[in-house]
Amino acid sequence: MYGNSVVIRDGEYTKVIYTLIKEEQFQEAITALNNIEEVSSSRAGLSLLGYCYYQCQDFIEASNCYEHLIAIAPEVPEYKLYFAQCLYQSGLFDEALKVTQLVDAPHLVDKVRQLQSAIKYASEDYAGAQALLLQRPTGTEATLNDEGCLLYQANLHEDALQRFTSALQMGGFNPLVAYNAALSHFRRKENSQALNYIGEIVERGIRNHPELGIGAQADTEGGARSVGNPPSLATSGLAQALNLKAAIEHQEGNLEGAREALLDLPPRAEPELDPVTLHNMALTDAAGAGAGLRRLAFLMELGPPTCPPETFANILLLCCKHEMYDTAADLLAEHAHLTYKYLSPYLYDLLDALITAQTSTEEAEHKLGTLASNLAGKLRSFAAKVQDARGSGDQNTLRSALRDYEGALDNYIPVAMARAWLPWRVDDFSGAEREFRASAEFCSETPIWRLHAAHVLFMRGDKYKEAAAFYEPIVRQNYDDILGVSAAVLANLCVAYIMTSQNEEAEELMRKVERAEERKAPAALAAGNTMPFLHLCIVNLVIGTLYCAKGNYEFGLSRIAHALDGGSGTRLCADTWLHVKRCVLGLLTCLAKQTLVLPTTAVQEVQGFLRTCEIYGISIPSILTNPFDDNADQPPTIGMEARKLRVLLLKLMEYQ
Repeated sequence: MYGNSVVIRDGEYTKVIYTLIKEEQFQEAITALNNIEEVSSSRAGLSLLGYCYYQCQDFIEASNCYEHLIAIAPEVPEYKLYFAQCLYQSGLFDEALKVTQLVDAPHLVDKVRQLQSAIKYASEDYAGAQALLLQRPTGTEATLNDEGCLLYQANLHEDALQRFTSALQMGGFNPLVAYNAALSHFRRKENSQALNYIGEIVERGIRNHPELGIGAQADTEGGARSVGNPPSLATSGLAQALNLKAAIEHQEGNLEGAREALLDLPPRAEPELDPVTLHNMALTDAAGAGAGLRRLAFLMELGPPTCPPETFANILLLCCKHEMYDTAADLLAEHAHLTYKYLSPYLYDLLDALITAQTSTEEAEHKLGTLASNLAGKLRSFAAKVQDARGSGDQNTLRSALRDYEGALDNYIPVAMARAWLPWRVDDFSGAEREFRASAEFCSETPIWRLHAAHVLFMRGDKYKEAAAFYEPIVRQNYDDILGVSAAVLANLCVAYIMTSQNEEAEELMRKVERAEERKAPAALAAGNTMPFLHLCIVNLVIGTLYCAKGNYEFGLSRIAHALDGGSGTRLCADTWLHVKRCVLGLLTCLAKQTLVLPTTAVQEVQGFLRTCEIYGISIPSILTNPFDDNADQPPTIGMEARKLRVLLLKLMEYQ
């Protein structure tokens, strides 16, 4: 490889530079060209330099080169076309369009119109793009692809898919056109067909471009050397395809699968990432929501067209998910011009209601009620269309009607959940149950509705049997992979069994979880995963908390201590410590009021447990910090709090 230290002998400049370009070592070619004084005033030198800058995706420098070339050789129309292409790639659409109007060459007419169509499309002037498209040759691969893009933008995904398929048949396999077809399948909720296209793009990318190091990040746990942004990456469609795969996995609730898809991307440093990859990494970041929000905020600063259009909605949803409603309200006010452009009326109304709930519950209820009523009307209308389509036997009409119904249901479920959340947050579980009953007409068969309905019934405190009836199918569905079930579901089901005198079922479920953890622990350690499984721990914590709430502190605290390995294990963390200190504080309150008598041995066991927590938790934070909080103050530790609780217990025992 040539480097800065290589001295090029006289008479070999042309050979060396063209060899570097042939081997796609464009950065080295740029360095060699910049070391030649005559390049800045030479037509040949500027042409090579502009080409190399373009291939390195440094479009600003490339445009500077072509601007100089136009001044040197104004009679060459190709330089004006290349200059316009560089401006277009830089996001300077108005300037690029003006330059294309200066290109006066019959043999470049088709290329100019194609570029003008792309500029209009990127500027969201779809009518202008359509008008230019009508002036181009019909039936070509490029024209069919561009027609598909315009149809896709108009939400005519079936027609767009037909154009992309025709383009692939006309010109052979093109990874970028294949990605467009996959994207159309994705919008039509045909994920299996989309994944077929993605698989072919990735397979060809691995075979044709081994230098991109596809999958190297996964093999080296993210430590692979960056390959940068070579031209082969842009033409291979790999970045687009793997990002779409991540989107499919994320939509299906497989967050780990989404992360794996992004890890399969060619390794690049974060400053080299394209905006879509950065956006998807923000939504799947294992480091927590704080890092994700910062990445989305960075993209918002870049603004359109660089910023993906989904960024605005996702940053608002992320803020609401983490109860940062003031931040969401500020973003809506600051970017009011984006509200009508990138938020659907439905999503805006939902976000507005959630933010309003912080100041006026009644107004939020009214807004959500109106939204739910409108969606319920649409659902009934779509349900009637589905029945008519089934009666007619027209499969295409039936599929279309089912897609419409499922789309309306996907919008209705968050509204139903939000309506139940309003009473839930003030511990009005009866009110939350009423809201779930109101939405049962449409949602009773959806897993997310059944899960949250179970939580509401469980929190009622007098409907454990009904809650267990909702939890049991969730557990049975994943009985062979019991650790794939949420620990909260397992814990609540065990408590429901205990509260309905089904202790044997609770014990059997706990044994099943314990065996699963013992079976999977060696494999997890061999794979380098040092995080302990917390399912059985959480089940024991919840059961221990239940007994403490019923006044049986001796058994409850012993169960909690057992769950945390006596306070010396890796399970001691802010999440688990929260349950410990609540129960210990409840014990201290009862002892202070003298409403409870605890045997001396039990008191000694609690003291020993707290002493162990004090030793092993001396450097472990005792509270869950806000991922977006930049406060530099050190949070209290479990060791400090355990010591204070132990001192209080000793004082109470001395007083007695």
